[in-house]
Amino acid sequence: MAIIQQSYNNTMADKIVKLTKKELLVQNIYKSELRLIRTRAKKPVLVAMVGIVGSGKSSVARELAKHIGAVVVEGDKIRQLLRRVGECFDNVSMIAENLAAELLKSGHNVILDSDAAVNPKKRKRLLGMAKKSGVKVFFVRTVAEQDVMFGRMLSARYSPQSFFGGAKSFWSGKNKGVTVAIREMWRRTPHHYRWNSNNGGQWILKKFPFKIFVEIDTINEMLWKKMVGVVAKKILRIASAPKL
Repeated sequence: MAIIQQSYNNTMADKIVKLTKKELLVQNIYKSELRLIRTRAKKPVLVAMVGIVGSGKSSVARELAKHIGAVVVEGDKIRQLLRRVGECFDNVSMIAENLAAELLKSGHNVILDSDAAVNPKKRKRLLGMAKKSGVKVFFVRTVAEQDVMFGRMLSARYSPQSFFGGAKSFWSGKNKGVTVAIREMWRRTPHHYRWNSNNGGQWILKKFPFKIFVEIDTINEMLWKKMVGVVAKKILRIASAPKL
């Protein structure tokens, strides 16, 4: 599968993204490590995950991939590779989209395990790529009660090789990976929640300006896995339906 540097600008005014040599290197390293899975749809589909740290986004992506026969492109894995070669994370979503475009062209289903869609410019570029590839985008949102998300981060193990465990931090004590994970959740909270000052104040889930195909609450593992199975069948049915 040959990877090329691409840009999906919808208007001439959009800035064309050009990857650096290190970013292209990472793109090709990631491509070489991909485990291709046989698709279960007549036409390839693209699923874009939407969810904050700790919401179960990656777990749902992996489970859904089993049902629809999809390749999961992980944003955090791309970041780890970029960190390894000393490059910043500015174009993580572009690298992911390039990989997705080539996979879709080869007839593979793709799940983007990142949270890029909440950014209007990145979402626009993603939709442009999907349109050019002739595929439908299914936005799948994962949510969970806030204490559950904190509990997941606090109980998880973070090795120095993991994305959070290997990140830089001013904190030099124990549990650096947990500290970084909570920091990232805090940083991205305004993208997913709005503050309501009633009854002492609480964070309430935002409604996005784009259509969410399904919202999956991941508190109960047995229930959300059952729901993923139902969602997978619906995605495959829509993807296989003839155009009217």
